[in-house]
Amino acid sequence: TILTRAQKKRDYYYRSSRGRRMFSMNLGPIALAFAGMSSPDDQVFLDSVASLPQEQRVPAILHHQGLDWAIELLDNLQYITR
Repeated sequence: TILTRAQKKRDYYYRSSRGRRMFSMNLGPIALAFAGMSSPDDQVFLDSVASLPQEQRVPAILHHQGLDWAIELLDNLQYITR
């Protein structure tokens, strides 16, 4: 079936009175790091970083998701915009 070919956290199946459709979000790794955090372990982690200062939360989440290269990009962007 169409659902067996769906990729977790990327493909979604929408059903309404007007019809049904599979669609893909095609999120990149950085967007998916934030939008795809839905497991119980992810929720525990997000609770743990909630007490951090706001400027430390994004790097903590990126590190947790194994995207240390994105932290470096963020640091470079902040350097350029200062």
